[in-house]
Amino acid sequence: AQGGLALKASGRVRRSCGGVALATMSDIIRTASMSSRKPRRFVVGTTMEKPPNIDAAVDILKHPISLLLLCLPFGIVSAYRGWGHQATFWLNFTAMIPLAKILGDATEELAVGLKNNVLAGLLNATFGNAVEMVLTVQTLRAGLLDVVKATLLGSILSNLLLVLGMSFFFGGIIDTVGKKQGMSLISTSEIPEDEPAAAAVGYGELAMERVQHFSVMTALVNTSLLLLSCLSFSLVTVFYSEADPLDPGAMEEILLPVSRQCSIVIVIAYVASIFFQLVTHRESMADEADEDDEDDGHEEPKLSVAVAVGVMSVTTAVVAYSSHLLVDSLEGVVEHAHISSQFIGIILLPIVGNACEHMAAVRFAIQDKPGLSIGIAVGSSTQIALFVVPFTVLVGWALDKPMDLNYGSLNTTVMSMSVIIVLSVVVDGSSNWLQGYLLVSAYTLIAMLYWYLPDAESVV
Repeated sequence: AQGGLALKASGRVRRSCGGVALATMSDIIRTASMSSRKPRRFVVGTTMEKPPNIDAAVDILKHPISLLLLCLPFGIVSAYRGWGHQATFWLNFTAMIPLAKILGDATEELAVGLKNNVLAGLLNATFGNAVEMVLTVQTLRAGLLDVVKATLLGSILSNLLLVLGMSFFFGGIIDTVGKKQGMSLISTSEIPEDEPAAAAVGYGELAMERVQHFSVMTALVNTSLLLLSCLSFSLVTVFYSEADPLDPGAMEEILLPVSRQCSIVIVIAYVASIFFQLVTHRESMADEADEDDEDDGHEEPKLSVAVAVGVMSVTTAVVAYSSHLLVDSLEGVVEHAHISSQFIGIILLPIVGNACEHMAAVRFAIQDKPGLSIGIAVGSSTQIALFVVPFTVLVGWALDKPMDLNYGSLNTTVMSMSVIIVLSVVVDGSSNWLQGYLLVSAYTLIAMLYWYLPDAESVV
């Protein structure tokens, strides 16, 4: 009897195991058939399907600040109808505000889609610097070498000190994501009781004891590359100053080949850094930069990567054209203000021309995304110093223009000290509002220097 019960039990076990096997096979077949269908995208935590890319792009334009885009066509008409430099300047400058928001939204969606803030910040900086490279080539063709040097130096300084400083400053005092690390100046009792707690996250609050964290590896890689660029500028400048002043012709024959060979070495170093960040150490840098984002949950993008890149491309083209009109009208605005040409070329033009990128970087810092801010600010400076600057030397070589790396002792000293200050700020991988204030103060001191520098002094 016991043997019969054992046989029955073993039969039941075999039948149940067979049922499990059949169920498992059916699940595999069902899963395979479902995977062959077109995937459906849902909002995380809900059964609601995501809107198509076009609807998501329209949602970006529905923001009330997009009404300022009406200033763009009026700014273009003002430039061609001769409404005056003041009108052209302020209309195009106002149009930069919504364009900065659109560019920031597209960059944010790209970062979520790529799940890599380093790559998203690099693409944002590349789009902005691509326009500057085109304008630089046109300026080189005209033979305005000093203007090219002043503009590139000003772009490096503004991104490295002003943009990064403002990002750290506002990111350290404004809390828009509800991650308060201390007592907020706005009491929670001021929030209406009938309002859900999730809605309170959208309030911008002045936060106490707020410290933001970012990737140490990314910051140190960029600052090390900037120090390499400063080394090349310093060596060429000192080499020029130590030469025999009685034989400038022979010096030009030596200075240009040295500058061109140094430019090739710098470009190769920049390419190696890109390979390091995106290939050999992509996971480690991405993991360190996006650690806080992973702790907050997986955010789903509203735009696909291709559409986000397309939006960034179109917006960058519009920003480039508007910036061109803006810069052209700036000379007429300040011609009666008795401002030195050095101040205009190194301070005003980079701030105005890169205003869109500046606002995007500050926005990401306020949203507690310092990795993107550093990718835009420091990454853009690195790209200009190690790619755009040697690119101008090599293009000048191709165009038979005597473009070199001799930026003068004053400019080289200013840039080298600026990089050292930034290195001391980012070396610990954290930031606060005081560090941002110090960077902005350093930029203010440099601006005061160029304000009082007479026009008789050469920029280089």
